[in-house]
Amino acid sequence: MREWTVKREEKEQRFNKYLQRKLPDAPSSFLYKMLRKKNITLNGKKASGSELLQQGDLVTLFLSDETIGKFGGAAPGPGSDKSGEGEQPLTEEYTRAFRQLRGRIGEDGILYEDDHILAVRKPVGLLSQKASDSDLSMNEWLVGYLLEKGAVSARSLKSFKPSVCNRLDRNTGGILICSKSLAGARKAAELLRNRTMRKFYNAVVLGKVERPGKIEGYLKKDAVTNTVNFKNKAEKGANWTRTTYRPLISGGKCSLLELELITGKTHQLRSHLAASGHPILGDPKYGDLKANEKVRSEYGLRGQMLWCCRIEFPRMEGEEFAALSERVIICDPPRIYREIAAVRE
Repeated sequence: MREWTVKREEKEQRFNKYLQRKLPDAPSSFLYKMLRKKNITLNGKKASGSELLQQGDLVTLFLSDETIGKFGGAAPGPGSDKSGEGEQPLTEEYTRAFRQLRGRIGEDGILYEDDHILAVRKPVGLLSQKASDSDLSMNEWLVGYLLEKGAVSARSLKSFKPSVCNRLDRNTGGILICSKSLAGARKAAELLRNRTMRKFYNAVVLGKVERPGKIEGYLKKDAVTNTVNFKNKAEKGANWTRTTYRPLISGGKCSLLELELITGKTHQLRSHLAASGHPILGDPKYGDLKANEKVRSEYGLRGQMLWCCRIEFPRMEGEEFAALSERVIICDPPRIYREIAAVRE
């Protein structure tokens, strides 16, 4: 027999998913059979597996230790360290990432944090998520940060792993929203899916932009070049997209814009602005090569001048996300954005 109490970071997930994480080698057919026979119960009662778990729920397995161990839930053996020190190798990557990136993110890099959501300022040049096993990304920093402050443990990471929610390109800086709990991950996914979390960016673009406007069209991904192509008309494999913008500074050679990402597709802002005739300065894929070389030589800049500067959360009901309801998170871009945009002819 074994009993598990559902932790805060494990709540709001379906019971069958919880069991699959706890017993990863158990076939689904076996788990459902045990549920039907009441060999696995939830709060002392028969369960179907579709229940949404809450913190404090009691899960009881009327199974032998051999069976539990066979499917991945073996109890600690004699002399094992129940404090979790034996699982230290599982957390080393995250701890190392946090310590290596702590200086780049800075002491003031955390913009907002509650039990479920964290907002952090992502530096330019750092991946949001790994592209290969050897990469260091904001995902690893996040878990390392939470381990450092004791908000998660090696054991809790087996049930739920915190992660970034709104991915930014490597050379785009600014606000990155991260989930700390399963409830936070679900809420962030819902807001992104429903487009009720408003996302604003600053960009320095080539040319003079004096009036607000919008860019609408279809984007089709080219997997070979890892770029997207802007289309005025719908075609197979292309997604409809929309961006609105307003100028903040129009110096002449360049302009500083505020952009709202209405839809969220790969390279949307970069391709939209290039299609409008005002590519983002420094953009290696969609930008003006001559202008990019000039800004590199004069200012030492690398990558596109694009920055997630503001996120506005909608009104949300319920106590769980009361602190986040209608909250506005702001992160201004580097001063160089305004300096370059203000340069006159």
